[in-house]
Amino acid sequence: MRQNQLILEFSSSIPDYSSSLQETLTESLWDTAKDESLHIILREPALLELARRQEPGVLAYCDRLLLSDDQEYWFSALKVLERLNTYDAIKRLLVICGYSCIEDRKIVMHVLARVLTPAHREGFRRILRSIITPGVIDVTGWSTTALSVLNAVCFDKGIIVETSINSLARSFKQPEAIKKTTSSIYIQSNKQREKHL
Repeated sequence: MRQNQLILEFSSSIPDYSSSLQETLTESLWDTAKDESLHIILREPALLELARRQEPGVLAYCDRLLLSDDQEYWFSALKVLERLNTYDAIKRLLVICGYSCIEDRKIVMHVLARVLTPAHREGFRRILRSIITPGVIDVTGWSTTALSVLNAVCFDKGIIVETSINSLARSFKQPEAIKKTTSSIYIQSNKQREKHL
């Protein structure tokens, strides 16, 4: 890998097994989610189903999880906010990203990128500008909006994006085509590109 290069990888997504709770009563799901005698990993499927149903109180419950010192609570809250996928949930992810350390910010950025809508693109652009550095980024499942913001940030920073699959413009317009492959996109600066021409 060249010094000024960023490689975007596309890998297969993790299957979702939470659909088995779709027939469960909401009250039972809340009982499980709030049962602190259970480990958060055991409560998470109930929380994800409540988020899918967009039940009132899920966002407030995520705030409680985020205040915990336990990192597993933090990760569960991110998953639930992603599943909730409302305007306020996305806004909450932007706030989390703002006060997180750089490593945590990268994690939140990936969650945001999968649910990003045009209403939140400016906040996401600021996050990307602070994170984009040479290396590797997995962009599996990123929304079309997130990919177009990435394209704009790269353009602003003078970074050329190359892909072995198809042109960048087509990849941003048809992300489903990209999800089916494990090819990579290579991003390098204009100066680095000129050296190789």
